[in-house]
Amino acid sequence: MLHSLPEFLTGLLAAVEDPRLWFVFVVSLIGGVVRGYSGFGGALIVIPLAAMAVGPVMAVPMFYLFDLGSATPYGYRSLPKCKWPEILPMLAGHLAMLPVGAWMLTSLDTTAVRWGMEVCVISMLVLLISGWRYTGRPFAPLSVGVGAFAGVLGSATGISAPPILAYWLGQKEDAANIRTNIMAYYALSSTATDLLYMWRGLFTWQVIIYAIIIWPAYALGLWGGAKLFHRSSEAAFRISAYVLIGLSALLSLPLLDRFLK
Repeated sequence: MLHSLPEFLTGLLAAVEDPRLWFVFVVSLIGGVVRGYSGFGGALIVIPLAAMAVGPVMAVPMFYLFDLGSATPYGYRSLPKCKWPEILPMLAGHLAMLPVGAWMLTSLDTTAVRWGMEVCVISMLVLLISGWRYTGRPFAPLSVGVGAFAGVLGSATGISAPPILAYWLGQKEDAANIRTNIMAYYALSSTATDLLYMWRGLFTWQVIIYAIIIWPAYALGLWGGAKLFHRSSEAAFRISAYVLIGLSALLSLPLLDRFLK
């Protein structure tokens, strides 16, 4: 922990001289472009590769700081228009299980957590490519269960999207309403995770310093991706996003550490 400005500057200098930081910087720029264009994929690209470079206990909180300063505020704009009866049961399950996921992140073996990330990323990629969705009628107990599962995944690995998207995107409701619900839900659940990480001491000065330096790359990527949305083929870009997510999952496999480090 840093206690003075000189110590902060020393930590900042050490971070700038760390090649791992610049690797995550580039990865975050790419992840931001994908997220800004398609609305998904940022965490799926950034977190596994960042965890390979700096470890999951640092990578996951660092990404949540990116999101807090960039994507999360957009979600808060959806709160007045979201459907609270549909959000609250899932959010209750999510919040109840956040401490379990945080305990897993900090207590389990680092390699085990990274394998968990790989399973989440690959599951999400398969889900996106296949187009499978839950098409049954949503009801409160199932919503709570889906939210609980997402809460564990999110706070343990930073990747909570697979169960949420599979559950919500298959509903017959208007697509705009579903998107609004998802954005509002993630704004609230991400903020709760940030508060939990702060309480657990996961936002160390090293995490904060790295996040300060890397955040502009992610924000620039979000902006650039949003601009590309109007200038390129959606089908082509989605294929590119799937390829990037797949490469991220492949290159961040713990089995490859001996060759890539």
